[in-house]
Amino acid sequence: MAKTKRGKGLWNTPSRGRGTCPICLSTRIKLLYSATNSDGKLVKVCKKCSAVDAKTADKAVSTENLGFRGKLRKALNRQKQTV
Repeated sequence: MAKTKRGKGLWNTPSRGRGTCPICLSTRIKLLYSATNSDGKLVKVCKKCSAVDAKTADKAVSTENLGFRGKLRKALNRQKQTV
């Protein structure tokens, strides 16, 4: 496979597949894996959290409106303390 074709699918995803993991709250990490919670809903997670059970996936927080830079860093730290 040519090197120019590797990871081509990531270019079509929002933010090139990167974001904040809803379980471990790691920032600027690739969210390529999925975990299912007890309701059967899929949650996009990082590689470290891809093997979590449904009970842990239920504790996932919404990171849609949460940024990982500057002024929103305080909100992220508050969520890390509650998880």
